[in-house]
Amino acid sequence: MIHMPVDVVATFNVQGKIKPNFIRLEDESHVLQTYKIENIIFSREEKYAGIPVILFCCNIMRDACMQLIHIKYHVKSHQWVIVNGGNKKDEIEEN
Repeated sequence: MIHMPVDVVATFNVQGKIKPNFIRLEDESHVLQTYKIENIIFSREEKYAGIPVILFCCNIMRDACMQLIHIKYHVKSHQWVIVNGGNKKDEIEEN
């Protein structure tokens, strides 16, 4: 399982719940691109090797296709990582 650090722009509501809004990923030319998180399918709190994280399953629009990504927010270190690199095989063509 690949865990690569990524930049994420997120907001918090008045109860302190976090919501990722944008993610920056490197494209095939090794240039950073910013993608809007179109929707969050689910989020859940987990422990990864005993470390509290929040896992988000999200869709982004990438190359005219909706792509499913999984990102984790490490609560204690305030770091974001993408899980499995958001592989192209997870893409779902937009109708």
